[in-house]
Amino acid sequence: MKHAENYILTSEQAREVDRQSIQEFGIPSLVLMERAALALAEVIRHDSAGREQPRILVAAGVGNNGADGLAAARILQGFGYEHISVVAVGNSEKATEEWMSQYYILIALGIPVVFWNQLDKGEYTGIRDSDLIIDALFGIGLKRDISGDYADVIRSINESPAKKYAADIPSGICASTGKVMGCAVKADVTVTFGLEKVGMVLYPGAEYAGRIVCRDIGFPKQAVEAAAPTFFTYTKEALKHLPDRPAYSNKGTFGKVLIIAGSPNMAGAAYLASKAAYAAGCGLVKILTDERNRTILQTLIPEAIMTTYSPEHPAEKMIDEALKWADALVLGPGISTSATAERMVRFVLHSSQVPMVIDADALNILAKHPDWWRERTAPAVATPHLGELGRLSGKPVEELKKNLVEEILLMQKELGVVLAAKDARTIVAGNEKMIYINTSGNSGMAKAGSGDVLTGIIAALLARKQSPMQAACLGVYLHGLAGDTARQLHGEYGMKASDLTEGLAEVLRQYSAQK
Repeated sequence: MKHAENYILTSEQAREVDRQSIQEFGIPSLVLMERAALALAEVIRHDSAGREQPRILVAAGVGNNGADGLAAARILQGFGYEHISVVAVGNSEKATEEWMSQYYILIALGIPVVFWNQLDKGEYTGIRDSDLIIDALFGIGLKRDISGDYADVIRSINESPAKKYAADIPSGICASTGKVMGCAVKADVTVTFGLEKVGMVLYPGAEYAGRIVCRDIGFPKQAVEAAAPTFFTYTKEALKHLPDRPAYSNKGTFGKVLIIAGSPNMAGAAYLASKAAYAAGCGLVKILTDERNRTILQTLIPEAIMTTYSPEHPAEKMIDEALKWADALVLGPGISTSATAERMVRFVLHSSQVPMVIDADALNILAKHPDWWRERTAPAVATPHLGELGRLSGKPVEELKKNLVEEILLMQKELGVVLAAKDARTIVAGNEKMIYINTSGNSGMAKAGSGDVLTGIIAALLARKQSPMQAACLGVYLHGLAGDTARQLHGEYGMKASDLTEGLAEVLRQYSAQK
């Protein structure tokens, strides 16, 4: 499922890739530094092509990230840029060997380097008067909050109207979590080296990274594998994991999905999940819902088979027959948290032999009855948003956000399911060694019903015999792609959940046409 080009690294893993490349495979540090600086300089040259030459300032720490910035200054001069200067921040006595090498080259080339702690801050205008600033203060190894001179420089950079480029990661962002370490550079572009870092993908770090450009600088594949990455994401290459659609087939070939959803005034949840399951390619959908929803749902989605129950006395035999019919099921959207819904959730958990997606009201019911998770007899994907995750864990959302990945892994292990925690960056955890971070989608998807669409997509993939982890990751990615397509058609303000199924159909149509 994972591919090296889609790994995302923590700070520790990125440092291990560096170490492996240098110490185990013998690639000199200065060679990697040269490749990194060249990548950064080439992105700047590409972005500024055809425009008036910018006044470029490099804000450099005294570590190897700062050395990357010094090398980029030299390469930019070689490209023909004439207005380049460097402000160095930190104690030069603590500079790395690589930094000193790059510093002496700049002095020989006549590129001015000034030290922040030796400047008259009232007279220095370098940051304020620059058109383009390269942030090379800190790299991936930052472990403590920023203060003192570094904080002053970052504040000045952020106040400058200059376009800002971060080298590897914006200074002040924790590479492992995305946390702001006191303060951070708000970059317009981040040029990251080798592989993306978790901290620039997760929020709030993603807001500080701006546009991310990932450039190969020569890390051996073996060095990446040796670092044992745990995080990964998808690009459109992942669509090759979609189940095939053989020509010799019938509706049963493509899976039967049971949607247990809806209650009075909440029929839309059943409709959206069912429509999404069909859009994702399943062959048959059966809706199991409150009998008062029959007319509206048969009108909205006549393609679905309808099975209804009395709100006072849901027939367990009828539910059991529906479970035996299905290849996969959705449990929870819009079912309410009534006593009837509670009985149904417990019965399904205890009786179902096919994989399921547990969402919405089913999660709220299970938050009140956590021991019921142990009665589950089939594989499951749970899809809580952060509010539901808070109810499941018993922790406030703000507390969860402080260490979100760790909290998700704790809940995944406790519940024993694949956990897809929905947020601006949805995280899917199968275990502590397999964590997917989704990067498709947009803010227009933050609308009622969007989660119901996701459950239908995942269930359709489960019905085609994909593993719960693969169905969850691919389902979340497709959901985001559908949202991106819907945004093109309707805009982020105007799009709604039902537009996602149209977007999904278009995504899959384009993929099929390109095969």
